[in-house]
This record gives sequence, C-alpha cells and structure tokens, in this order.
Amino acid sequence: MPSSVPIHAPPPQMPGILVPKEDAHDLKEAVASYIERDRHTFPGAQPVSFGREHLAELQKREYFMCEKTDGLRVLLFLHCYDDGEFFHPLTFLIDRKNNFYRIEPAIRIPYWQMPEDREKFLFGTILDGELVHDQYPGDPSPRLIYYVFDALVVDNQNVTTKSMDKRLGRMKEHVLKPYGKWLEQNPSLNVAHMQPFRLKEKQMHQAYHLQYIFNNILPQLKHGNDGLIFTCKDTRYQFGTDQHILKWKPPHENTIDFKLRLGDFPLIDPEDGEDGYVPDYDALPAPIQLLVQHNNNDYRPFAELHVTPTEWNIMKSLNQRLDGRIIECYRSPAGQWKFKAEADGTPRWRDDKKDANHISTVNSVLASIENPVTETDLLGYEQKIKEAIYRIQGRPLPPHAGDDEREAKKRKFSEANGQH
Repeated sequence: MPSSVPIHAPPPQMPGILVPKEDAHDLKEAVASYIERDRHTFPGAQPVSFGREHLAELQKREYFMCEKTDGLRVLLFLHCYDDGEFFHPLTFLIDRKNNFYRIEPAIRIPYWQMPEDREKFLFGTILDGELVHDQYPGDPSPRLIYYVFDALVVDNQNVTTKSMDKRLGRMKEHVLKPYGKWLEQNPSLNVAHMQPFRLKEKQMHQAYHLQYIFNNILPQLKHGNDGLIFTCKDTRYQFGTDQHILKWKPPHENTIDFKLRLGDFPLIDPEDGEDGYVPDYDALPAPIQLLVQHNNNDYRPFAELHVTPTEWNIMKSLNQRLDGRIIECYRSPAGQWKFKAEADGTPRWRDDKKDANHISTVNSVLASIENPVTETDLLGYEQKIKEAIYRIQGRPLPPHAGDDEREAKKRKFSEANGQH
C-alpha cells in the first residue's frame, strides 16, 4: 500500500436511535420474510481471507474488485408504516450484532416507476454497504457517507438468488439513479443536517485492474482503506461466510478481532489502617489474554496482548469497560500481539461486532500472515488474470505490456533494411 496514503477520520459511531429488542422483533421478521429465510440472525455476507490459492481462483471466474473501506459495515433497510391514511418512509441501519437503529429524518427515495410523483417512495429495500467519514479538502468536518456495494432486496423483490452483476444493476436503476435525480432537483438536501447521510455507489473494477487501483484509486480516497475486496460476478448473495468474497489486506493490515480478558491486578498495601492488601486498579494487570471463539459462547485463550505502560495509561484513561470487549489486533514483526491504534492512540474497539473471530477465521488470517500475498504478488499476476478473463469472455487476448513497442521496432528495422 502506498506510504503516501493520508490519515483519515476514524470510522463513525453508529448513528440513529437503537430500537428496543421487543420492538425490533417485528423488524427482524420483516427482513427474514423479504429474503425468504427462516433465521432472524444478521444476514450479511462475510468474506474469507485472501490466500495464495486465490490467485488461481481469480483466473477461473470473473470477479469484481473494489477497495476495502475501513468503516462501519451495516445493512440499510428502507421500510415504511401506514398511519391509516398515508404510507410514510422508515429508515433503519442494521449492524453485525443484528441491532436496528432508526434513522431520522428517514431517507425518502422517489419510486423508480413514478419518479415525478412526490407521494410515491421506495421501500421494501435492503442494501449492503459501509458507513464512513469522507474528508474533503478545506472542510473541517468529515461527511457521513453510506457506500453501497450490494443489494439483498430491491422494491420488495428478493434479489439474493441473482448474480452480483444483476443485483448491482437492479440497485443502480431502482435506487441510486432516482436518488441522484432527487438530489439534483433538491439542492437544499445537500446540506448535512437535511439528511442523515449520503448514499453513494462503491465503484467496482475488473479484477485485473490492479495497477490502476493501487496507483490511482487508493491514493485519492477520502476515507480510510485497509485492502481490497474481490467478489465473484456470477454467484448469489450468500448469508454468512461466502467463499467467493475474498478479502485481501497488505501484510501490515492483517488483523484479528479478539475478546479481551483482563488478568489479575497487582496487590498493594493501602496503608490506611485497613487489614490486608487490595488490587491496584491503576497498575497493569497480568496477563491480558486474547480469546477466540471455538463454538457459541465457547471462548478460549489464544495469546496475550502486549501492552506498554504508556498504552495501558491510554486504555485506562478512557474510563470505559475494557474486560470482555472485542479489540482489533495485529502481530508485530517481533511476534507480539498489539492492538490496532486509532489516530489518537486509543485501541480500535469492534463494538459493532457481537463476537470475536472464530478459530477458523483466525487460522486463515494466520496463514495470510505467515505466507502473505503482497501487493507485488498481486501485480505480478495482473496479466495472467487479464488473459484468463478475456478467454472466459470470449474476447481476443490483450497485448502484453511492451508488445506494441516491440512491433514498432520490428517494423522500423524492416523498413530500414528495405523489407516490406
């Protein structure tokens, strides 16, 4: 990853008002009904870590590629309610804990079949995306943007069984195009307080446009980035882990989400006349364990978190609960597990996640750490991936870099020697 990538605003906190569990039950039933699913758990697809075997996979099937946004992954649910006289829009964000947050004011997208009718609006729609803070030059405050990269339901129709290119096409035509025209016709809505956040399409690229995305896309991003995502073009939307969504991270960004368990605090004599020793809660506890999930509610120690006295002072100065929280960590070159720090030095807490990584995910990330696929490795396969995809598409093979120049030199040499 280019070293010149600027430091961006950290991922946003979840906006909106948390819907109480008893009220969220009907919403979970509605979501499950839309996607024709019996379970009420979070339906979002989850990627697998990119391994060396996936270099061959990218040559077998067509994949879309996009930058991996360092933001807050949520589903956007465009719903409605009937007051007995009129229908009104409702907007919810659904996090990976399957919590629902009501967003006010609701996002009102004109109905694609009757875009000029102000009474009609789009509902029955579930989109997949990332909520981020985009930082614009000269603007002191970041802008809250929801980047859409997939769709589960559009206009009351379950599209999870369709291929990704069909899902994206439906989302663009029925959601983003009417939404964009609505913003053009109502410029006052571009003022931040007039809508909770903006919707934008996550730009997709062919999997062989690697040089372009590294050189032109990533350095220009207005938000944080920690890798690339490759998604198979012709597979359905998969609830839970999807073996055809590949998450590539540069070696220094390969992280694991652990559950934190604080060990024992050292004992001190308070010297205030009380008998016995008491824990010193200002001191560094030992050990600080990092737990991974093996089965539901089955957490086991995996490693210890290495924390310096300065880092511990930062952690305890938060005056927040530490024990039992999900914390994002990386393995240092010295083999120590360290927490990933925000720009202000505080740990990257993953409060948006209900559970730490499963041991299978941990092993996959470890494999990526031990035998990483680097940016150089990816670029070395760009031409092979391009040729393979051209064959799949039935197109003439593209020229190799430098072929045109060599042909020109041959023609010049032939002409100089009187050959035709």
